[in-house]
Amino acid sequence: VAHILQEMLTYKSDHTRTRRKVYNTMLSGGIMPNPKGAPESFQLLVRELRSLALELKHFLISEKNFHSRLNE
Repeated sequence: VAHILQEMLTYKSDHTRTRRKVYNTMLSGGIMPNPKGAPESFQLLVRELRSLALELKHFLISEKNFHSRLNE
């Protein structure tokens, strides 16, 4: 339950439609949708660091890329 609540808070928590979809999925017992990008809080952190003239290099690891790396 703790992981689901954390996911609900971090999964586009500023996007009300997506937040409602996650909540309804939790109630119905469905499969959680995969995030399409970095959470808004992370993007905000990157913007704040850039405003301090600090460049943060980052990338997202998708399930497909992760599994292909494990197979190599």
